[in-house]
Amino acid sequence: MRFNILFFLLLLLVFSCKNEPKTINYTSIHGNTMGTTYHITYKGKVNLKKEIELELNRINNELSTYIPTSTISRFNQSDSGLVIDKKYLYNNILKARKIYDLSDGYYDPTVMPLVNYWGFGYKGHKKISKVDSNKIDSIVKYVGFDKITQEKHSEDSVFLKKNNKNVQIDLSSIAKGFGVDKIAELIQSKGIIDYLVEIGGEIYCSGVSSSGKKWVLGINTPKENAPTTELILKKSLTDKAMATSGNYRNFYNVDGHEYSHTINPKTGFPERSNLLSVSIITSDCMTADALATACMVSGYDWSKNILEKTDSIEGILIYLNNDKKMKVWQESKDEYDGDK
Repeated sequence: MRFNILFFLLLLLVFSCKNEPKTINYTSIHGNTMGTTYHITYKGKVNLKKEIELELNRINNELSTYIPTSTISRFNQSDSGLVIDKKYLYNNILKARKIYDLSDGYYDPTVMPLVNYWGFGYKGHKKISKVDSNKIDSIVKYVGFDKITQEKHSEDSVFLKKNNKNVQIDLSSIAKGFGVDKIAELIQSKGIIDYLVEIGGEIYCSGVSSSGKKWVLGINTPKENAPTTELILKKSLTDKAMATSGNYRNFYNVDGHEYSHTINPKTGFPERSNLLSVSIITSDCMTADALATACMVSGYDWSKNILEKTDSIEGILIYLNNDKKMKVWQESKDEYDGDK
């Protein structure tokens, strides 16, 4: 499976204290999933890789737009909708709708037809040769979460209905966070409380690392040519999720104009602002993942406002000020030069 990882190219590096001896055994496993990689570390010697990959495959078979037989693909290909179990796709839709409401519609999974038009979707990763505003306007007519409704089908299923066959959904901006949460649940079910789960840069960490201290996460410097080892800051976390989204590497040029992968569902055009990257920290990775994308679409002012007034969510905003100087804003309202 190949999820559109262009929404998630910021790399979050996981560090432990190298100078302290590891006195407790931790197991590390890794592999490929959702068009990207996963890395998992947990206390103990039990090998959970087979169970983890079975769960990841189940998620892919529900949520991947690159698998023609997946549940989401069958919905997208349908004329009026699809009966779905109250499981993976259903739970993603519920969470996505909450972020849609929170963001006044700037976060909208029905943006899929626009993602395909701009060359970032399952129809192929290729840039357009010429922007057709009339075509974009015609596509926007099929974008909007109000075009999808649910009708009870049974106790364990619903009919996910769309009002036009051209309505399609893309959950790549939340699916990795969902995957992180599901794998975290699996590990916890084994009685393990010290672990870290990372899928394509989206992370949940619990307890402590092998150093006996909180997990330390690093955030890349959001510059197009910055190496993945160049960090703008580090963050110590435990029992929290963190997801990062950014535009600084994921764009192309057409006739001198830059077009990024983050599409504004209201205008139909890629959003390009002074906001370079957003890291959201909260209790679950689904919320962090989706809200990070919502912030990138909505911009710095909206993001700062929503983070200031939401007690359960912490954020890190990296942006360019009026002098084109990189700055960092955090919940503490501290600001400092990103180059220092």
